[in-house]
Amino acid sequence: MRLYARNQWNGLKKSKGKKDSSARVKERKKYGLIIVSLVLLAILATLFCIDLFVMPLERLFIRADYPSRQEGELRVHFVDVGQGDCTILEFPDGKTMLVDGGDASAADAVLDYCARIGIETFDVVLLTHPDADHAGGLPAVLQEYGAEAVWMPYVADQNGNDAYGKFMDAVRESEATVNISQLFLSLVSDMPEYFYYAMILSPLSPEIENSLYTAANAPNADDGAVNDASAVLYVEYANQRLLLTGDASTRVEDSLVEAYAVTEGEVFVCTVETAWGPVVLAPYLEKITFLKAGHHGSSSSTGEALLELCRPKALFISAGVGNPYGHPSPALLQRVRAAVPNIEIYRTDELGNYCLTVCSDGEFAVSW
Repeated sequence: MRLYARNQWNGLKKSKGKKDSSARVKERKKYGLIIVSLVLLAILATLFCIDLFVMPLERLFIRADYPSRQEGELRVHFVDVGQGDCTILEFPDGKTMLVDGGDASAADAVLDYCARIGIETFDVVLLTHPDADHAGGLPAVLQEYGAEAVWMPYVADQNGNDAYGKFMDAVRESEATVNISQLFLSLVSDMPEYFYYAMILSPLSPEIENSLYTAANAPNADDGAVNDASAVLYVEYANQRLLLTGDASTRVEDSLVEAYAVTEGEVFVCTVETAWGPVVLAPYLEKITFLKAGHHGSSSSTGEALLELCRPKALFISAGVGNPYGHPSPALLQRVRAAVPNIEIYRTDELGNYCLTVCSDGEFAVSW
C-alpha cells in the first residue's frame, strides 16, 4: 500500500509537473505573440518613416561620395530636369543661387542634386518667368532648403497657372526677401580676392512704361510675351562670363545687343556698395565665354545678333530626351555652328547633368 501510495503520489507530482510545463508553454506563446506584434508594429512604423523620409535619407547617403567645390572655384550645374530648366550656381565665397527648378515632376531630381553638392540653403532663388517647366519644382526646393532672397518676375495675376500659384505659396511660407527681377538687381562677392557678380540685364522695372512686363501682363498676353519677360542673368568671374537668357526670344536679344552697341555698354553699368567700398559693375557682352541657349534651344532664340556679339566658346542647352518640340532645333544648331564654328555644345538630353567649373585663374572645364 505504501508503494502504491508512493506511486500514486509520484504520479500526482508528475501530472502536476506536466500541467506546470503546459502553462509555461502557453505563457511563452503569449509573450511570443506580444513580441511578434511589437516587431510588426516596429516594421510598420519604420516603413511609415521611410515613406516620409526616404528621399532625404537617400540624399544624405549620396552626398558623401560627391566631390565638393574647391577654394576659389565657381561651379555652374546644369541639372537634367527633362524638358525644363534648372541651373545651380555655387560661387567662390560659398553663396549659392538656383535659377529655375523644372516642372513639378522634376522636384525629386532637383532635391537629389542639391544634396549631391551639399547645399544647405540658397542665398538666391531666381524664377526667370512663371511657366510650369521653370516654376513647378521650386516649391519643393523652397520647402526643403529655403532661401535668403527670391528674385521673381512681376506677375499681376498670381493665379495665372497652378505651378506659379504653388510657387507663390512656397515663397510666402519661406519668409525670404522678395525682389522683382529687373535691370541692375545683383549679387556680389563677399571676398575681394575672389570677386564675382551676377546681375539681371532684362527686363526693365515694371514701373517703366515700355518694360517687357507691360506686354507680359496685358489682358490678352500670349506665351511669347511672357517668355520675353524672362530674367536675363549675366555672371562674371576670373575674366570669364556667362549669360543665361531664360526663354527670351531673339526680339529681346536683339534689343539688348542694340542697347549695348549704341551706348558702348554703358546701359548696363552700375555702382554697388560692398564691404570694402563701392564697386563698378560693367557687363561686357562682346566676350561671353559661356552662353545658355534660350528657350531650350528653340529656333526662336539664340539669334545671329547675339551670337555675333558674344562669340561664346561654349553653348549650354537644357532640353528633354525626345521632347515633342524638337528642341534643340536643327536650325538653331546650324545657326550656332555658322556663327562660331569651333564652339563646344553641351546638352542635357545627351549628357544628363553636367557642370561648368571656373577656377580663380580663369581656367575652366565642363564635366559630367
